[in-house]
Amino acid sequence: MNVSPYKRFEKAFKEAYLTPLTLLRYGTLKPDRARLHGSEHWIYIDPEDPCAIKKVVHEPLRRKVSDNLIFWRDFNRHLDPDLIVDVGLNYGECLFGCDYADKVRFFGFEANPRLIPHLEKSRDGHPAGDRMTLTNCLVSDSPAEDVPFLVNPDWSGSSSAVRELNDRPRTIEFKLTAKTVDSIVPEELAKDATILFKMDIEGYESRALKGFTRCIEQAAGAIGFIEFDGQYIRWAGEDPNDYLDWLQERFHTYRLVSIKSKTIRAVDRFEEIPKLHGDANRVHVDLILVAKQTPDGWLAPEWTIAT
Repeated sequence: MNVSPYKRFEKAFKEAYLTPLTLLRYGTLKPDRARLHGSEHWIYIDPEDPCAIKKVVHEPLRRKVSDNLIFWRDFNRHLDPDLIVDVGLNYGECLFGCDYADKVRFFGFEANPRLIPHLEKSRDGHPAGDRMTLTNCLVSDSPAEDVPFLVNPDWSGSSSAVRELNDRPRTIEFKLTAKTVDSIVPEELAKDATILFKMDIEGYESRALKGFTRCIEQAAGAIGFIEFDGQYIRWAGEDPNDYLDWLQERFHTYRLVSIKSKTIRAVDRFEEIPKLHGDANRVHVDLILVAKQTPDGWLAPEWTIAT
């Protein structure tokens, strides 16, 4: 793949800028733990994982916060949730990069077995760690055994149960147990609770959400942040248009317009979602889902709904 001179210059500039900052902050170019911008909690990582170095070490040094963590912090502060569900932890940037009220119970899910030891260290060091349940499984709509899960050893963030996303020669395949969120989260914790959730599992959100319906239906309200990628959804065996229809039966659905201005816009039809070059498969947006029983006043004060 040809890389433009501008991109090469940009990469060289970032490396020259970040190398001394990383050494100054951590004493090494490959630390095994780091702090996100705006958080005092350590997040443990595999220092040989370029994804971890970029997202957990370098981006915080540039004072950069991911879109989903901006959402997570703002809505955690505003909603004062009772129950938090994070599906697709990766290194737990959202779960561990935030402070919580004493009442909150947490359920985190990560399929990649290679990340679990790091997640457990981060949990053990977090002030709310004794209320956090971590589950290593594939999250789906029904239980199953020996489901293939494909790990990209060069970039942990793209690991997925969707085979088309990881057809590289060095891909590592694990056989995992599939579980539903509803089978892990106790019914009594979901009943009449305010739920904050996130799903970022590379196209498998369409299946995972269908195994989360009992909790959401019993909650007083639920708000979530998910990735919606048309091509990934098709590869996972779902039609993105049908999946959006399913979502809209259960949620008020908004797409993220701008994280800088914290603006969202209601989505009524699949055709309203911007598509790259008009290709229906080239849809990649972040959706904010608000369960229909959620009381008014759910929108965090920093955020705006565009008309």
